[in-house]
Amino acid sequence: MATPVPSTSPGSPSATKQELSMEEDQSPKTKGAHGDFSLENNFLRNLVDPMTDELERSVAKTNAILDKMSSDLEAERKQRFRKILHPHIPEELQGGGKKEEEVMQLVDQLVFYEEINDGQEEVELNESAQLQDLDETAKLTVTAHSLAAHFTTLEPAALERAASKLDSDCKLWLSRLFRFKNSVPVYHDKRYEGLARICQLALYTKYPKYATEGFEALYSRPPVIYISASAPPGLGQYLCQQLGLPLSCTCTVPCNTHFGASSKMDVAMLEKLIQDDVAAAKTPVLLLAYAGTPIVGHVDNLQRLQEISKANNIWLHVEGHNLATLAMFSVPTSVESATSGDSITLDLSKWLGVPSLPYITLFKDSDQSMTDAAGLTTVDAKLQLKCLPLWMCLQSLGHEGMVNRIKHSCELAKTLFDHLDKLSTVKQISRDRKKRDKEVKNIKDLISKAISALVVFEIVTPTVVFKYAEDVLAPGAVVAPYSTVKMEDDNEDKDSVYFDALNTWLAEALQVSNPNVPIDLVEVDKEGVCIRYSPLETAQVKGTTKEHVEQFVESLKSNLSVLNATTIQRKRFKSIVSNHSNLSLVDLDSWAGLGAVCYIPELYIQKVGELTEKERTDINNLNAELVHKLKAQDTAFSTGHTANGMVCVRFGLITTDTDVDELVSLVYNIGKDVEESSKFLESMSEMIRKGIEEANKELEKENTEKLLHEGVLRQVPVVSSILNWWSPAKEQIKGRTFNLTSGKIIPTTDTYKYHMQLQEDNSSAPASPREVAPPKLPQPETPPKLTQSETLKTAGEVKSQLVSQSAAGASSPTTSPESPKLLQNGGASPIVQDVASKPAVGGASEVSEADAVTS
Repeated sequence: MATPVPSTSPGSPSATKQELSMEEDQSPKTKGAHGDFSLENNFLRNLVDPMTDELERSVAKTNAILDKMSSDLEAERKQRFRKILHPHIPEELQGGGKKEEEVMQLVDQLVFYEEINDGQEEVELNESAQLQDLDETAKLTVTAHSLAAHFTTLEPAALERAASKLDSDCKLWLSRLFRFKNSVPVYHDKRYEGLARICQLALYTKYPKYATEGFEALYSRPPVIYISASAPPGLGQYLCQQLGLPLSCTCTVPCNTHFGASSKMDVAMLEKLIQDDVAAAKTPVLLLAYAGTPIVGHVDNLQRLQEISKANNIWLHVEGHNLATLAMFSVPTSVESATSGDSITLDLSKWLGVPSLPYITLFKDSDQSMTDAAGLTTVDAKLQLKCLPLWMCLQSLGHEGMVNRIKHSCELAKTLFDHLDKLSTVKQISRDRKKRDKEVKNIKDLISKAISALVVFEIVTPTVVFKYAEDVLAPGAVVAPYSTVKMEDDNEDKDSVYFDALNTWLAEALQVSNPNVPIDLVEVDKEGVCIRYSPLETAQVKGTTKEHVEQFVESLKSNLSVLNATTIQRKRFKSIVSNHSNLSLVDLDSWAGLGAVCYIPELYIQKVGELTEKERTDINNLNAELVHKLKAQDTAFSTGHTANGMVCVRFGLITTDTDVDELVSLVYNIGKDVEESSKFLESMSEMIRKGIEEANKELEKENTEKLLHEGVLRQVPVVSSILNWWSPAKEQIKGRTFNLTSGKIIPTTDTYKYHMQLQEDNSSAPASPREVAPPKLPQPETPPKLTQSETLKTAGEVKSQLVSQSAAGASSPTTSPESPKLLQNGGASPIVQDVASKPAVGGASEVSEADAVTS
């Protein structure tokens, strides 16, 4: 039975003694193990702890990767789930939207970058995507669009008050600025939207029951809208579509044909058309006139048209860039009559160079109820805010600012007109050429000159249209426009096409060299291709100055000198080409250059009109090679194609110091070289083809003879070797060579015989260096061998004959009289020496084989 141990507390005396005794008993052991504990701690600290830390970091990294993979998988799962739920939503709009920076970056890419290769690559546009430099007024106008959108958040009462103020101010200012009193403005974004609304208003005015009965009110007396022939194509169709009318409701009024400007409306013809329509139970409704036609810039006889409109109760609507002069202090008389019309359309955005201003159509409001029925009055405050950019622009510029900009554009046009008056090869389309001032002889002339200087603005139009033509001041037949004599010229159509091509080239050259004076290439009836410059449309945007126009004129003069030189030398060029039988003149009227020719080889000159397809191909290939060689010397030459598909050589534009004879001679000489080289190649190919055919025939003949003489057994590979060993064949295999010079196939027997004789003579009597070699005899043609196998067979068979002949020659004491001479000169005749020294194709291999056989 165990004795219980008495419990003692830590602080009792017995416990203290017991602890001291235990410390004394264990103290030696503890002191001895202290070093072991320190080593173990160092071991754990230096080795185990770094491993543990590294393991912890690795585990943490792995957990981070796993967490990222899990989050990615979760995001991908959510994205797939969204696509399943919203398959109809575009990919760009899916999700919670993009940040402002991302949206602006997309806008930047939309404007300045172009996607190619299915959107995989983007190319920056440096030229076509450039924003306009804005001045203070333009920046203020751009800001106004943002303000108009922001004003829509106002309270209705404040919004209506501000919108009403804006509308009334713009209405008053526009009617005063453009002298169109008691007018109401209509703002629209499309060019002819205002005209369509005005036509609708004219229909309501002419047909009182149109608002209630619709087309039935028009059925008994169909309406007619008169449009000038100089209007843009498709305008009548657009108006009919907007109004729901058939195309028969539009009538095109022709322009002047006998006298006056070519794009002005023919007033007499208009009166006749109106009378015919009235007689046919039709109702004339509206007349569209121009104060500056869209292309040429001519002004119709507005005063006379106004009289006709009032007499027949027709609505007169006027458009054109010349309406901008209504805002000036002095208005031209031809344009001033537009203020007596019923409506006008203004394009202030182009005239003032301010971006994003709306089109404005001013009309005289005679009946408020009709205006409301046509939908020309706006009561919505948000729509009335469209005039806020215009309101701020007019406030910024003021009247003088507007006048200065319009006047600057007109002065640029006048400067260009003054320079064009001095160029005799330029025909002005937009106005007649100004006559030279008469010499002042008395006070009357001085007064008339001063008066004409004051009204000079009367004849100036802000649109300049001109073209390059023949010298109008050159002497020649002049027929008055009213004359009954009609001069016909068969080449007139060709010349017009040619001058159209020249004007196209001139416009492209001027566009490249003068970017600050933008011009357009237009086509005018009865005039063809012309060059148009309208400073009212571009001067403010491009910042064009008088200096830019002066530079434009200098560039025009330099290009005109090239065109003058080309047109003057064109007839001479045709006569020079006709003197060369190999050169055929080609009519390429659309080519802006000196002309075009086609080189005809000597073989095809007599049958040019009866060429086969192969012959046409040969001529085309020759001319293509000719152009390639000409381009290496002068880049003015180029490849052309006629209407029937023939290739020709095109001559470019020339300068005054260009020698036409030298150009034509260059083409002729190079054409001759190309023709001769092609003839040599053709003859060589034909000769080789015939030689191959002849060799094939002889080989077939030899194979047949060999089969007849030797039999069938010698043709079997194994049996033939036994038979040849038992009874060698007596017939020798013939070797042949083909001479490229003569085109003949020659046996190689003589070649190897002479070569073996040369080897024997060299071994018996070496030549003395002091002795002079005899003159060379005519060299025989040394043809090349056909194949290497035939050469080897020939050399092997000749070996036995040559050995026997040399042995017989050595035993015979007598020789021919020429033998000592031949041996004295090296044992070979000059013929053999030439054959050995100048082998034909394959001759080098034949000589080496013969040497091997001899040795």
